Amino acid sequence: MKGIKSIFQKKEGNKQQEAPPMRKSPRQIWWAGLFLCSLIAMGSTFEAVKLQRYYAPANGTHRWAVGCITTVFLLSVIALALLMIPKTNHLLVGTKIELGLIFIVAGFTCAAVGSATNPSNGIAVNASGGVSFGNLYYSTWASFACTVAMLFSYMKTERGLDVSNELKARGRRFRLWVILIISAVIVMGSAASCYDAKCDALDQEGFAEPLKYCRRAAFGVSIGCIGTIFSIVIVAIRVTCAKNIDDNTGSGKGSANKRIFGLECIIACILLILYCFGVGYITSEKSPGAPLGNLYYSTWISFGLIVFIASSCYNEIQAAKKMMKNAHDANTSDMSSWPQHEQTVPPNINNHPVTNGARSITTSAISATTLGSGSVGEVQVGV
Repeated sequence: MKGIKSIFQKKEGNKQQEAPPMRKSPRQIWWAGLFLCSLIAMGSTFEAVKLQRYYAPANGTHRWAVGCITTVFLLSVIALALLMIPKTNHLLVGTKIELGLIFIVAGFTCAAVGSATNPSNGIAVNASGGVSFGNLYYSTWASFACTVAMLFSYMKTERGLDVSNELKARGRRFRLWVILIISAVIVMGSAASCYDAKCDALDQEGFAEPLKYCRRAAFGVSIGCIGTIFSIVIVAIRVTCAKNIDDNTGSGKGSANKRIFGLECIIACILLILYCFGVGYITSEKSPGAPLGNLYYSTWISFGLIVFIASSCYNEIQAAKKMMKNAHDANTSDMSSWPQHEQTVPPNINNHPVTNGARSITTSAISATTLGSGSVGEVQVGV
């Protein structure tokens, strides 16, 4: 009997050793957040679609919105179940299955946001672009945010690519340009949706002249497109052409960085002017961005980002001017401190100094030259 018990105990011990240890997922909190947000969104979608059926029969877009958000909810339930069960934990945490699941969820979440917040559908927002179902509107956007956070977390912990640190390493203004791409795309898409929801119907009814609403919606599409293109250009140039270190050895790196910074300043000024008019033109009363919705929020976010970018460029220019002034003052001070008989022949660092005083003067001149050839700013603008 003892021999049989020992055999069973050995078998159980081998099974316990073969079972992989349960690993705590760094994305468990985001899966839980996605579960809660998608649950709220799913309930709100059912309510919104049910209300819409009083005015018109349900169409394919409504069914698509319900199907997308329901799929996100079910996938989040499955993911949480796999994470919490010890026997299935190792199948999901840090595996390609989790990455594939994140991409699938991201796709359905983007589809849910697009269908629910489109003014033409009238689910989370009305025909004017204003939020009519707050729970549905904000929960779908929160689900999208949780999905993005999960993707960044996976790339950091499993692939060693820290997107946040990569953006920080390239400077604060670079991060603002990247975010501006997203917000400008939302401005363009939201303005186009508002135009399609109202202005196409007005054209069919025989309005020859475009109304104020339609003109402002078209302007929103224009500045959104311009902001997107300019932001992509700046990000692409800074990634491919800008140098981390400015040198003055004739290689041309310093001049290239100066040209990049000059282009960045010009584009920032153009966008600042456009969005100054855009904020007042698009979000005023009887405009497509007047109600609280995608167009309202994205327009103000884009305007705020451009203000920060322009102020950063201005501060960088002022810092470069200050460095140049300090270098000039240091050179002038050293020149005025030379003796009367030595002012006609400036000290040469290749010659041996005659006195200790001359040695100190030469050292000061070299320090001033080094100060004048330094660099300032995110793209290392030489001064």
